[in-house]
Amino acid sequence: MTTKNINRKSKKEQFIKQSGGRKPLLIAILLVAVIGTVAAGLLLRGSGAEADQPFFGETAARTRSYIGRVVPMTTIEPFIEGDRVSIPLELLEKNDIVYFEVKNNEGFMVPLMAYITPTGRIFTGSSMCEPCRGRYFSLAGETLVCDTCRTTYTIEGREFISGSQDCGAYPPVYMSSRIENGMVRIALEEILAWRIRAY
Repeated sequence: MTTKNINRKSKKEQFIKQSGGRKPLLIAILLVAVIGTVAAGLLLRGSGAEADQPFFGETAARTRSYIGRVVPMTTIEPFIEGDRVSIPLELLEKNDIVYFEVKNNEGFMVPLMAYITPTGRIFTGSSMCEPCRGRYFSLAGETLVCDTCRTTYTIEGREFISGSQDCGAYPPVYMSSRIENGMVRIALEEILAWRIRAY
């Protein structure tokens, strides 16, 4: 075997050895990258993404569709019982969306609403499109619509769809509630603490 062949062979062996040596390193780097990506995804899902999801309320009613319909608010009288403001679930089921008011600790009549989403969840919260001061909303198709400025939001998450950008930045505020003995009960403390955000 000539010196040239020996040199070629040794260079080839060196290359194979070097490539073989790098292989575990590349695999380790890829594994770390994959694990890091999965971990980051889980953290985002666990803390930010899920926490920011627009879901609210209990699934306490049958599913329904508002496609092809416009459902205006029905005004009802709430009951104040201790630290809760209550409305009958039966009235909400019958009307789909209701309006009521409760006086806060500054003497201001806080406009409130409750409605049933297409998935059967119950939204309870403020009923004011704050920049335009509209107090009444309708359910129309797949949207929640301010009757004053016609700004629209998604029903499930109250995310701005169209209309006034100013109003769209201040969707109705969710206030926690629970269903007990056929009544939808909202924490009075949340109602008393509510203030208009847009001036």
